[in-house]
Amino acid sequence: AAGQLRDRIAGSRRESCRCLGMGSRGGIDLGVLGDWGNILAYRTRKTVLIKDRVLGPLYLLLSGLIVLFIFYRIVFEKAYLDYEAVSGSVKLVLTGFSPGINMMREDYCRDMTCRLCDEHDVRYPNFDTKEVLVTTYVREARQHRVCQRNATECPFKSPYQTVAWDDYLVAGITHFSINVEHSVQAPTFFFLTQNKRYRGSSRNMRGRLVSHKKGAVKVLKEFPANGEVDTVSINEVLEAAGLNLDHVLPGHIRPIRMTGTIIECHIHYFNDYSFFAPANKIRYEYEFFAGGRTVESIDEPVHLGVAWRQPVDFEERMLLTRSGLKLVWTQDGALGKFSVSVLLLTLATGVALFAVLRFVGDMVATNLLSR
Repeated sequence: AAGQLRDRIAGSRRESCRCLGMGSRGGIDLGVLGDWGNILAYRTRKTVLIKDRVLGPLYLLLSGLIVLFIFYRIVFEKAYLDYEAVSGSVKLVLTGFSPGINMMREDYCRDMTCRLCDEHDVRYPNFDTKEVLVTTYVREARQHRVCQRNATECPFKSPYQTVAWDDYLVAGITHFSINVEHSVQAPTFFFLTQNKRYRGSSRNMRGRLVSHKKGAVKVLKEFPANGEVDTVSINEVLEAAGLNLDHVLPGHIRPIRMTGTIIECHIHYFNDYSFFAPANKIRYEYEFFAGGRTVESIDEPVHLGVAWRQPVDFEERMLLTRSGLKLVWTQDGALGKFSVSVLLLTLATGVALFAVLRFVGDMVATNLLSR
């Protein structure tokens, strides 16, 4: 009887609170607002504890995998950084060392004529460019003009015909080196923050030369941040690209030293190597890749002048056909900057995975489990 009395008293109090627009705990009762109260009301789902030998452990296992995935993304993949592609410039200078070359010790010079050359003969073209041909083989064709310069037509394929030719190999090409100086920046990041961590030069950055073989990365050379330019020898370029000048490319009969080939030279930049990224200094890696079966040769005409004769003029030229290693340089990579929005997006991915897991678990529990 006492319990029934207390329930009646409590019910009458709740009813009086509803009439006054107040809840049983003194809060505002949205019921008096009608439909607006339903809109403003907070909704929650009921929680049901299901003790199942399979569903429970499976749910815990998948939940743990989701936590590990988010942890891996944040710690190892730095999924809290916003990245921007880099832009930069490269300056290349080819240098040679003739005193270190002895043609008597070069095996390829026993089968074919070799000549000692300096960097001006070897490099083509002789101006600043990201695509440099390091000459290894040259054919000199002496040609005479067979059609007059003022002729209206010519019956030959070319107005010049070869009267003599000579070819030779560049001796000691592996003794040559390339001095590489480059700079890089993340334009937007640096413009917005004016922070030097998003801009750098090879003189004050650490780098290394690496090669990729069978999925493994091998470090061939380290470049400290000592304020000097990087020096990479042609021999190191060939080793990193996995090439040998005396080997023959597929589909050819002459060695690479005579046919030439293309080597793709990549400079890759990054600043997410530290545990707490981004790091204060940018780092880079040189990577060289062979161009497959591609050969490279360039024809360079050198006009020797005109000797005026009667009744026609006589003109000759030297046509140089160069073959060698065409080094195509590119700069790639991205620099990272901490971003709250990227971090929230990564965490939201985890929340979404948990929601999907809970939804699938509810479907299995209500439709597949025995009642």
